[in-house]
Amino acid sequence: MARARVSRVDRVLRLIQVRGMSRGVMGGSGPWFWVFVAAWTARRVRRVIGSEPVVVYRGEVKPGHTIEIDHLVETYGGKRVRGFRRR
Repeated sequence: MARARVSRVDRVLRLIQVRGMSRGVMGGSGPWFWVFVAAWTARRVRRVIGSEPVVVYRGEVKPGHTIEIDHLVETYGGKRVRGFRRR
């Protein structure tokens, strides 16, 4: 199974979150605790908002040719986002 592409911003936020957890939450440092809270919040907001649209194909359509546009499920790290929840 191929690994999902993770943006540089997500990798940096993850690193900051892990450091904030170890030094702030577990280590008792006040400033690192708030770094952890900020990184955790930023990652959750990015997951809710979703990623930027990606151009999959760009080309010229000639007269008489047709194209089909399909919708793929939006994912964040392989997990579905913006889906409705059944109750």
